[in-house]
Amino acid sequence: MLVARRLEEILIAVPKSKYDGVVARLTSESILHIEEPLRELPGGLSSRFKVGLMQASERVARINSYFSAIGLEPSLEQGLEIEVKDWVSSFNDHVSFYSDVDRFFEVRVSRLSELEARVAELQRLREVIEPFKSVSEDIRVAYESTRAQLALGTAPRDIEPEVYNLVERYGIIASIEELDDKTVIVGIAGKPGIMRSVVTTLVKKGFNLLVIPRELPGSPAEAYKVITSSIEKMIGEAKTIRGELLKRVEGLRRYYTYMYAYREAFRIMSSTLESGTTAFIRGYVDRGDVERLARILNEETRGAFIMYKLGMRRGEVKVPTKVSLPGVLKPFHKIVQLYGEPDPEEIIPTVFLAITFPLAFALMFPDLGHGLVLLLFAQLYLKRRSPDWAFILTVLGSAAMITGLLAGEFFGPLPAELLGIAAIWEKLGMHAPPLALPTYAVEHGLTELVGELFLRAISISLWMAAFMLILGTLLGVVDAYLKREYEELIAVKAPKFIFFTAVTLPFLVYFDATKAGSTLSAAILSLGGGNPMATLILALGAIAIAWMFLGEPIINAIHGHSPLSGLSRGFMEAYESILMAIGNIPSFLRIMALAMAHSSIMLGFAFIFEMMAHSGFIGLTLGLIVYIIGNLMVIGLEGILAFAHTLRLHFYEWFSKFYIGGGTPFTPISLPEVRIIYTGRV
Repeated sequence: MLVARRLEEILIAVPKSKYDGVVARLTSESILHIEEPLRELPGGLSSRFKVGLMQASERVARINSYFSAIGLEPSLEQGLEIEVKDWVSSFNDHVSFYSDVDRFFEVRVSRLSELEARVAELQRLREVIEPFKSVSEDIRVAYESTRAQLALGTAPRDIEPEVYNLVERYGIIASIEELDDKTVIVGIAGKPGIMRSVVTTLVKKGFNLLVIPRELPGSPAEAYKVITSSIEKMIGEAKTIRGELLKRVEGLRRYYTYMYAYREAFRIMSSTLESGTTAFIRGYVDRGDVERLARILNEETRGAFIMYKLGMRRGEVKVPTKVSLPGVLKPFHKIVQLYGEPDPEEIIPTVFLAITFPLAFALMFPDLGHGLVLLLFAQLYLKRRSPDWAFILTVLGSAAMITGLLAGEFFGPLPAELLGIAAIWEKLGMHAPPLALPTYAVEHGLTELVGELFLRAISISLWMAAFMLILGTLLGVVDAYLKREYEELIAVKAPKFIFFTAVTLPFLVYFDATKAGSTLSAAILSLGGGNPMATLILALGAIAIAWMFLGEPIINAIHGHSPLSGLSRGFMEAYESILMAIGNIPSFLRIMALAMAHSSIMLGFAFIFEMMAHSGFIGLTLGLIVYIIGNLMVIGLEGILAFAHTLRLHFYEWFSKFYIGGGTPFTPISLPEVRIIYTGRV
């Protein structure tokens, strides 16, 4: 679970008369990671089946695009049995049988793509025309007049002086109307020769000329209506097409299963070598599955096989990595894979990430109601489309619900107040919830708590920094040991672990940013100052820096080289570690920053609601609408920001201490819950 499973490289030799049955069985067993032959042999099996592999892979990819177009995750039809007499003939028969399904989906998915592209194009055009939708005159006539021409468009507010300057210089007519805080609508008219120069000048200053395509009416009002109507019709047509596709999704799933099965079988065949009577397969298998593989080969060949174990090879070939995780942790490995697959001898960070990732995210996104929305979105919408990401989002939403309860937030402060969440913590003898932010104190009139809550938020962020940086550098030590990189362990990894432990230990132990800062200050500026913790930090830090500085020269001396040649690297390691600590530790303050931003925005919407609610029924209704829209905006934008910053803390601040992620995943020939029965030669 913490390191990759041991893989055995094996070479299998079976009689050609038994080969097809072996392929059919191995395709269904999910046991063998196939490797291409080290060199091609003339007339080998691999050369004959590469075309089949390309054709099957192309169809699998195409069917994946069909599933994607209707918003479903591709899946195999479970329990299907596929009878094969001749691989190529059977493949061609199934391709021919499902050609109508392929055509049905291809035509409609292609139309869907056209509609989506056209709708996006029209929506962009509608946004351009929208500021002028009240103009009913045909402006195209005015644009193309030979006596006096008109130009309409939008521009930044600071273009006004330039427009008035051109009015004075060329004698043109201009009108400027405010659109919003940053943008104005500009209308100018003048003689054709002059207008060409004027428009060119204004375009350089940010003027966006309104140009209505010729297939639309020249009137902005009419063009806007036509575009809106076209968008609605296209969206309706797209909905109808998706409904038609969903009705035939079971046929598509069966077609996908057949193509997927042939692709897996052809993967084996296109990587097989043969002699006159024997076929040779090379690949990797989990050491725990070696005996199982032998039993399978024995059953299929009646003992007529040879399985030669090549052992654990390193350096000669790129060995794949088999990650074995409990089902509940597997979805989180997708996050690790965004960075890279672990090497075979590398620590798998998924177990730790499954704890730290939800924790960091939830601390940045503390709201019981918003977490609930994420959870419902994952279960009701995302689960069918991407089960793994739905599970991850469910965990993140659940964690945010917990921190939201601890912070006293439920869709912001107002619903939390109605539910009496604050009263729960008051009954427990607390002035504020355990994770309350300064905005909570502002909302409840507890101004004396603002500083305390602010300090608590900083302390939580820096505690996370200490925990993850110490753990990361410790895993770096373990990683170097597992990889047998003993010199790297001694010269770099061990002193780096001691150094990061020294500079972050006060935050971990005291859980108080002020006290931890004072301790670090005493250690650095007062050489300990009689404080035992400060003295310990000073000693550990000095030892670590000296160790990093001298580690490489000592290793060089052991190998009989000049110690001076390692001084530069030792200096850079020490210098880099100090810079890394200075950059990494404050970086975790983003946890506090995002949590406060999240809470402050919701407090702002609460103030807007309260102001509007005092204006009667209409004000109350509008205020409620604004508050709901505000919640939806915060859930979407803040949720994305919290996820992105959590990802950064793990990839940049944490993984950089121990994880490389340059491995190749173990991808065995796999056809779960589907069986291929070979009925050809025996």
